[in-house]
Amino acid sequence: MANALAKHKTAAERLEALARSASNVTLIKYNSGNWTINDVTVPPDTKFVIYPDQVSHSWTHFADNKVVNEFAAVVAEDDEGDVELHIVQGQAREDLGYDDQTKWDLGSSGKPRDPWVYGFGLPMTNLKTGAAVAFKTSSVGGMGAIAGEVASFSRNRHLGYPIVTLSTSSYRNKKHGGYTSFPVFVNVGYDNPRAPTIAGRSPNGGDGSGVIAASKAGDYVITSEHAVRVDRDMDDDLPF
Repeated sequence: MANALAKHKTAAERLEALARSASNVTLIKYNSGNWTINDVTVPPDTKFVIYPDQVSHSWTHFADNKVVNEFAAVVAEDDEGDVELHIVQGQAREDLGYDDQTKWDLGSSGKPRDPWVYGFGLPMTNLKTGAAVAFKTSSVGGMGAIAGEVASFSRNRHLGYPIVTLSTSSYRNKKHGGYTSFPVFVNVGYDNPRAPTIAGRSPNGGDGSGVIAASKAGDYVITSEHAVRVDRDMDDDLPF
């Protein structure tokens, strides 16, 4: 009976089921102008296929700079969510508890930092290797960069999934002085593989799977570069 059921699944479906069982996903991180994977700098000419239609949003609970709880959902599938109001699966910040600011950890500014953080997650695959990673961010700059790619994809969906390289830029911070860096996706072409699926994390806490499928990149066409700027305080300050 079990063998008969397994034969009804395609190879892609079996791979997706396997990936769903993974408790972690490799993260690609941006901090102060640097892109890294497992603390190794990503070469600037590395190309990634990104999947804007699979962007997730989440509430993440930090304690001692570590994730202790998180729940997420794919934005396009979250019927009870609202990106503008920061509602994930029907839950807004006021529903999450931990409201006593005297018990909050201190942020880099020396002020109490809310332990619950709202952010976005963007699934990506390395164009050359097919390795799947996810860019998770709660900074204004990171979320703005992801939102810009979603907007661009919505206008150009017929071209396929964007191929990007990773860059950085900065602006003069009038409020705090100096310069604040923010991530930039530079669009260099389009690919048309099947998008990976993101499994949202459980509302009850615990790890769920992140990017759960990789796809093989094919031919692409070169287009003009595309970058997103948001002129607010945008540097990452969380240990994603």
